[in-house]
Amino acid sequence: MRKFAVALFAVLVTALAPIARSQNEADMNALLVVDSQTEAFNRDFQKYLADNGARIIRAFPPHAFMGYIPAALDKTLDKKYGVAVYRARIDDMNQLAKYGERIIYAVNVWNKRFVEDPPEAPLVISHQVRQAKKGGAIVLSWNEVMKAVEYKLEISRDADFNEVVLRASLEQNRYKLYPAFFSDGVYYWRVAGLLTLNNGERMQSRFSDVYSFAVSKPAPLRQASKGRAAASRASAGGGTMADKPAPAPKIPKTMVLKGRKPLTWEKNPAFKYYRVQMAGTNDFSDLIADDFTDKNSYRTAGLPLEYGVTYYMRLMGADSSVSGPWSEPCEVRIDDPLATR
Repeated sequence: MRKFAVALFAVLVTALAPIARSQNEADMNALLVVDSQTEAFNRDFQKYLADNGARIIRAFPPHAFMGYIPAALDKTLDKKYGVAVYRARIDDMNQLAKYGERIIYAVNVWNKRFVEDPPEAPLVISHQVRQAKKGGAIVLSWNEVMKAVEYKLEISRDADFNEVVLRASLEQNRYKLYPAFFSDGVYYWRVAGLLTLNNGERMQSRFSDVYSFAVSKPAPLRQASKGRAAASRASAGGGTMADKPAPAPKIPKTMVLKGRKPLTWEKNPAFKYYRVQMAGTNDFSDLIADDFTDKNSYRTAGLPLEYGVTYYMRLMGADSSVSGPWSEPCEVRIDDPLATR
């Protein structure tokens, strides 16, 4: 068993060596528990880790491994390779005991990385809401939070956040939105930081205080002329006709990018702004991005997207004051620019 352990560790470290900049245990952010005794030998598994920036730092074969694992890999590791990813302290050993004494030892080593009472995460303590110009973007901004790697923003129609209309994960401490996609009224927003603590643990801070902004849009120009047009048609014997709603944007059924280039679509003069959603499923139940743009393109750099995985995008278009329905979903795949076919 000991020879097996040494050999397995050598295989893993050798496979991941080209991308491992450091074997410092301070980089460790995950404990991997591999269900199969042989999966770690799988070359496809090793290549997947290496190609996506993962590195194994400590091994407790055949089931437990510690290292740096990007959070975007968690779902694929679970579904495709039968690997459970733990990022916090493990207090319940019932499900892991079946793997034997080595896993118990690995969990004890892992748990020592966490202090008993981690410090409370800092709060977002200031905010700013500014509207660039009438009908233009509203920018929400807040103080940067020390050690925050990401921010979680929520926007709701009520101050208790029972009716959340938008959730977004952001790298920057600001968010730009367009009133055309919102009904008139008062909206409430709050933000929290996703932090990496000194011990490597990731945790979300408490949400900030609740702030608000108001949306008040001018009536669409077509509505102002609707009465005159209706009267003209009535006098001509043509009756009235309901105003046509804004159309859904037309986008391709599939998009394939070579590397993390921007997503682009055909420009439509009917739309001044777009709302962009990206998700891992075509029902958009697990959103990766929910954002706005005034261009017919959207940057993928910075999003937690894996090469070769199929994602889904949809668009909603708007003029200066009215938005339309969602487009049909578009399958999006980003290929590794260094991969050879």
